[in-house]
Amino acid sequence: PNKYFTIDGIATYFHHLGPTTLPEEVPDLSPGEALLYLHGSGGNGSFFLPLAEELVSRHSPIAFDFPGHARSASLDSLGAIDKMAAFTHAVCERLGLERPVLIGHSMGGAVALRCALDRPDAIRALVLIGAFPHLELPDDRIELQRRVVEGKARREFSREAYSPKTPGEIVRKGIMEDLKTDPRVSLGDMLACRDWDVRERLGEIRAPSLVMRGEDEHALIAEGSEGLVGGIPGARAVVIPKAGHMVHFEQPEPAAAAILEFLEGLSP
Repeated sequence: PNKYFTIDGIATYFHHLGPTTLPEEVPDLSPGEALLYLHGSGGNGSFFLPLAEELVSRHSPIAFDFPGHARSASLDSLGAIDKMAAFTHAVCERLGLERPVLIGHSMGGAVALRCALDRPDAIRALVLIGAFPHLELPDDRIELQRRVVEGKARREFSREAYSPKTPGEIVRKGIMEDLKTDPRVSLGDMLACRDWDVRERLGEIRAPSLVMRGEDEHALIAEGSEGLVGGIPGARAVVIPKAGHMVHFEQPEPAAAAILEFLEGLSP
């Protein structure tokens, strides 16, 4: 069922569940809520599939790879949260999604917030996973990524994004997905996150919001999640046990249960 659509001139790879449709033909996204997933820095839409499988019986989940990530075309990241939000709006227009629920993970959460600020009437609700209004990325981490891009340092992979309780098999699957995105693209994502700051505008968010994080989330991002809960009017918070930054990939069943409960509470 996976397929490509041309968005802003870029061949963009989509992941969806349900019946296969013809190339460039939009799948049926009418059952329940349309759930559009926005992946994190250096990631791709495949990280959504375990969660989507828990949601598809009642709703219509779909994901895509941002330009330069995994199977989507382009050699570079879009490089700015504003540009990623504009691309997301173009995706919604191409798929005919009038008021989707945006499920944004990490960098994707920043994109979801930008979308909700730019076009509040076009967004049904927000699910923000491991997200933040601003992220103080250490300079040495960005410099290390620059050295990787220049071929002066080895690309490193670790369990940092995962809970110590997460099985190694899941961590290995995540690392294999990370390998699909070029380090140059990941650097562009990091710079976009470093430059993102919406702390002073959280009070303008009108979309119903669920803020989710793992109990073993990195301290900086956990602090950012708390800032979202305190700043977005009416935001609900949920902490998922035995999960780190990759909550929906590590613990899809409890994450889906929290999302389903949240969706049931939305007004008709």
